[in-house]
Amino acid sequence: MDKKQKQLGMNPSTAQARLLRDLLFDFAVKSGHKCFRCGESLDRKTFSIEHIENWLDSDNPVEKFFDIKNIAYSHLSCNAGASRTVRGQVRRHGLKRYNTYGCRCEVCKDAKSKYNKLRVR
Repeated sequence: MDKKQKQLGMNPSTAQARLLRDLLFDFAVKSGHKCFRCGESLDRKTFSIEHIENWLDSDNPVEKFFDIKNIAYSHLSCNAGASRTVRGQVRRHGLKRYNTYGCRCEVCKDAKSKYNKLRVR
């Protein structure tokens, strides 16, 4: 067993990733960030980093992926819920989709209700 791994009790790359996550969480909290999706306070155990606008299959995925202005902080559950989206709906965040878990604005609730009615048929 490697000396670093033995002293840390984990693989050094795992420890590095954990430290980076702690630093980012600390930055987000000290900067006053709330969850991008639900607006609630962030929690260390459920903290995640996400892209505001989807970079995958965009016109310029590399630019979207690395654009710091396209990064937000959210709860992991809100972030995961955002992947369950319906295209074509406009939400208050300026995105052309709504998610089924995070946003609770009237536009998103109405869009979700309409979508659910269509699915039942």
